[in-house]
Amino acid sequence: MRLSAFFRPLPALAGAALLLGAAAVPPPTWQPAVRVYGAMRNFMMGPDLGGKVKLAALPTPHLYALGVAANLRGELLAFGGPATLTTVAPGGITTTRPAPAGTQAALLVTAQVPRWQAVPVPTALRHFPDLERLVARTAARRGLDTTQPLPFRLSGRPLAVRYHVMDWPRPAGEHKLENHKQYAAKGLFTKNQPVEMLGFFSREHQSIFTHHTTFVHLHARPAGQPFAAHVDSLRFAPGTAILYLPAQ
Repeated sequence: MRLSAFFRPLPALAGAALLLGAAAVPPPTWQPAVRVYGAMRNFMMGPDLGGKVKLAALPTPHLYALGVAANLRGELLAFGGPATLTTVAPGGITTTRPAPAGTQAALLVTAQVPRWQAVPVPTALRHFPDLERLVARTAARRGLDTTQPLPFRLSGRPLAVRYHVMDWPRPAGEHKLENHKQYAAKGLFTKNQPVEMLGFFSREHQSIFTHHTTFVHLHARPAGQPFAAHVDSLRFAPGTAILYLPAQ
């Protein structure tokens, strides 16, 4: 068959419809690989609190990562470079950046993201389902594959962000779901404190790097400051948050 047979002119209306249909589908977008070390269910439903990866083994350029330290003694957060370790000490919460040599993670989710695209959030974010829908909808519109795990960032002045920092003492007995937060320092960010959050979205990783009730795992810090805390709940008023997604 001659090649020209594949290129017969389309009727004007059919050609316009085809062009409109093509315009409605975003082009494929580069997406960073997400790596997971450990699994939440290891320590939520069993006794395995040990380290699964040494932070020193991770490449640090453009590194975005969150997790919990080995033995559940502190929270981890990397925001474009080496990870921060936040722990609970007798005098209060302390933060070390970079995390001390030899630090390991019982759970860590990582991605290397050189560039981000900012998307203003006009709607209110009252709880995690709002955030899940926002990330999934916005990412799909920008050509990102939401069937794969996806890193994202969120910043702004919240009405309230509740967080905790794990501090599990070994003599406390067997760790399980019911007593997970019993040994954790808890805190609150409000609109007087601008915050930055790193999150990972996935519909396929419940009990691996998200809790079984949600599709997101979030850590937060005061904007631009070394800190790492696990986000338990969030509330943003309309127009007070910015979502960031990986950019090509």
